[in-house]
Amino acid sequence: MIQYMTKKKTLMVFVILLMIASSVGGTLFALVMSALVDCVSGKQEQLLSTFLYSVLFVIVYCLMQSGYSYTKAYMIAETRKSLKNDLFEHIYFQDMEKFETQNSAGYINELSNNMTIIEDTYFRNILSMGQMFVGFLTSSLITIIVQPVMLLVMLALGFIMLATTRLTTKPLERSMKEYSGKLGEYTDEIKDDFSGFGIIHLFHTVDAVVRKHGVKNTEVESAKRKSENDRIICACLGEFVGLLSTVLVMASAAYFSQKGMFSAGMIIAFGSLIGQVVGPITSIPTVVANFHAAKPVKEQFEKILAKEKIQDVSGEAIPEGDITLESVTYGYGEKKVLRECSYCFEKGKHYVLLGSSGAGKSSLLNLLAGIYQNYTGKIVVKDVDIKNISRRNMSDAVTMVKQDTFLFNDTIRNNITLFREGYSEQEISDVVERTGLKKLVASLPEGLETVIQENGNNFSGGEKQRIGLARALLRNSQVLLLDEFTANLDPVIAQELEDNILKRKDKTIITVTHQQTKEKLEKYDEVLVLGEGKLRKMA
Repeated sequence: MIQYMTKKKTLMVFVILLMIASSVGGTLFALVMSALVDCVSGKQEQLLSTFLYSVLFVIVYCLMQSGYSYTKAYMIAETRKSLKNDLFEHIYFQDMEKFETQNSAGYINELSNNMTIIEDTYFRNILSMGQMFVGFLTSSLITIIVQPVMLLVMLALGFIMLATTRLTTKPLERSMKEYSGKLGEYTDEIKDDFSGFGIIHLFHTVDAVVRKHGVKNTEVESAKRKSENDRIICACLGEFVGLLSTVLVMASAAYFSQKGMFSAGMIIAFGSLIGQVVGPITSIPTVVANFHAAKPVKEQFEKILAKEKIQDVSGEAIPEGDITLESVTYGYGEKKVLRECSYCFEKGKHYVLLGSSGAGKSSLLNLLAGIYQNYTGKIVVKDVDIKNISRRNMSDAVTMVKQDTFLFNDTIRNNITLFREGYSEQEISDVVERTGLKKLVASLPEGLETVIQENGNNFSGGEKQRIGLARALLRNSQVLLLDEFTANLDPVIAQELEDNILKRKDKTIITVTHQQTKEKLEKYDEVLVLGEGKLRKMA
């Protein structure tokens, strides 16, 4: 993770220099206060000049402190941005099967809650540790020069405080780890609750879900409260021991001052320096606790970053021709939906695919589209293995329309083009008309620039399906895979759309459907049935 902080080396060096200047300046302020106090017995001219130099010092110090705070915040932001970009890419550049092994709420948690945890307990912790280290060295050097015995007193008090606060850090580590886990569980809970809003209301289980949410909410808040309580205990104990140590140091400084070992002003200076010497020592448990708290998140991030990103092979473009399955076997665990399946889908023919629920019809379409690749055997297009064809070329040549169309919270235009540029207005207008969307778009004040709300809530199921179909037709692919694509459409509109699509004799079309009316099946060149892992023509 440290490499993300050092990506911009010039910025990192600048932050370190400002951190050193700020820390040294904060330490030297004790000497400024000492000089002012020592002016008590001097002349007014000496007091005035010391005062003016002190004001100048404060101005310079505040400028350095502000500069450090600003550049530190900027570097943290850049570090966070870079890490999130890399995590997102490694999550997104996976094949579909690996991606689906984790709930999407888990990915959201990594990029939100866990990102905050790693920032607070790792990145900021490193900078705080550096600042304390510089302050400790500077204060120790000043103390040695003035009176080495005072440094021994401070160090002794520091280690006494360290031993005391150490008693409370282990519970803090445990509570922080528990809170992180409960926070992840709560994120999963609310993601499911919001995603299942419709089905929950449909089955009238709102009360049960509210109670379930209440339980998870109570657990995460209890874990957070326990973590905060442990922090408070650490802070209170540290404050008590810290104040007591300050009293002891000030008393020792007063004693040495009476003995004439240094000026009275240094008593004030040592009151400030003790914090710079003892503070870093007593902060060791907190620093270590933060690194321990960051460890599980850091390991999870490293695990994601270690995943090999799917590289788009630079293979040849997909040729136009027959699509052939050669002894293809595919399944989920022990269940095989295809077993040594062989079949040839001839170029330009239209196929309708039947089969019972769970027979593997949708899986077969995913295989033909190159989405699922964890299979044995071969799928070839005119003797070219689709695994050797680049993703972009594959997606340009093969387009699939699913029963449930996912729509982005964006404009109709961007949902049809899927953010790809290069389509002409005429091409977009043509697919809008061919999918029956022209009247709808014309009725909207902003037309194609109308924003689709989350989950397409401002459109009907049929309208969403037609947008998904327009998205597919715009690609003008040579192969169309249609998975129950008319399920959410009015029967009349569905028949009209299907007829328009089937007029394209230059396209290879494979349609999955549960409808087995004679009129529908006769529209296709071949009727196939998928069962027991094999494809066969319907008798």
